[in-house]
Amino acid sequence: MGSRALAPRLPGRRPVPPCRLMTRHRIPPELAERASQLASAGAVGASVAHELRNSLAVAESSLFLARRDIDEKARLVAHLEKASGEIRRAQEVIGAVLGLARGDAIALEPLPILTVLDAARASVVLPTNVTLQTTVEPRDLVVRCNGLLLERVLSNLYANAIEAFATRSRGAIVTRVTADTERVHIVVEDDGPGIPNDVLDSIFDPLVTTKSSGTGLGLALCRAIAKAHAGDIEAGPSKLGGAAFSFWLPR
Repeated sequence: MGSRALAPRLPGRRPVPPCRLMTRHRIPPELAERASQLASAGAVGASVAHELRNSLAVAESSLFLARRDIDEKARLVAHLEKASGEIRRAQEVIGAVLGLARGDAIALEPLPILTVLDAARASVVLPTNVTLQTTVEPRDLVVRCNGLLLERVLSNLYANAIEAFATRSRGAIVTRVTADTERVHIVVEDDGPGIPNDVLDSIFDPLVTTKSSGTGLGLALCRAIAKAHAGDIEAGPSKLGGAAFSFWLPR
């Protein structure tokens, strides 16, 4: 008969049978599936919270300006309308994100890309030391998309760039839109600190972030929206010195 290894004996303790040292617990398939469902639900909930936070930041800024201009009726009304509009948009965004999580087909319609870009620009608070430049070729380009979701991709990219300028005296964001016979190509780049090489390959994964206060959900949502349009998105270094995000949609 072959020899059998004995478990190590610790002072003052009984030896542990070898079979216990080798025991592994398998998670039942039904529990593993449930854990996956809960994780997915948590990611969806966090994504909704992420988008809601963005909308609330704009609404809060508008209300601050409304208090400042309370004696100037025209400006006061404009600030309040922007705040209420952002709250309505937040409700629409939440519905759209939940639809993505359910796997619902997104509603597409032909829209002028300039209209989507203007809406994305209006949905972020742009500091006075940050410039946002846009070039579209051709200017009358129309893209078949879900305008609300495409706007969220752009606004998330703008918000990320703005946050990257937090410790800088100024910053520049450039958006370039071009098209060929099959695709619309959109590039958003900046002259910020860029993306560290060690996270570049996983930057679109949920909960991956380069910011101390980041959630790691904005870019994951951007990728989900691009793929829901049968497109894709990628990240890399920008010629401006910062980060560049390039995504495309079928034309």
